[in-house]
Amino acid sequence: MAGDNSAHSLSETSDQILQRRADSLALEAVEEGVSDLLSLLLFRIGEEWYAVALDDVREIFQEYQVTTIPCVPEFILGVVNVRGEILSVTDPARLMGIGVIEIGDAVKPPAIVVTDEETATAIVVDEIGDITDVARGAIEPPVSIIDRSQAEFVSGSVFVDGTMVGLINVERVLEPIGGNGRHDR
Repeated sequence: MAGDNSAHSLSETSDQILQRRADSLALEAVEEGVSDLLSLLLFRIGEEWYAVALDDVREIFQEYQVTTIPCVPEFILGVVNVRGEILSVTDPARLMGIGVIEIGDAVKPPAIVVTDEETATAIVVDEIGDITDVARGAIEPPVSIIDRSQAEFVSGSVFVDGTMVGLINVERVLEPIGGNGRHDR
């Protein structure tokens, strides 16, 4: 009977090992699935919805005072002081040639600080939407109906809750601010 107990305990140990291995593999699959997601901050410019990768967003603010500066392209509205840091304020609607975002005296439009390793700017938008996760595989090339002036600033598109959302190419938006830009509007 002692042999039966060791065979039975060996069988239980084997089952436990297999269960732990299955649990580990399942956890790896879940972690792999999560890594295939991209978190996006949605926002509206005019009637269209756009998004930036949440990794490119440093902060959002709505109370600010823009100081205009001379001799800059029209899409640079001026600069703001954010806790001692001077940031340019970019109107992405003007940059992409799709309109103008008005900055009133009483109620300011929301500003999203987007950044890369070297440069940051506050882009003003009409409305902030939700934060959502999308599968990287669901991102498609920019739709062919967008205007050429927009095409260089939109890196892709994705459907979010049945609405087509353009993904802003933050690197391209920051290019003229960083001083190495070729944009001369």
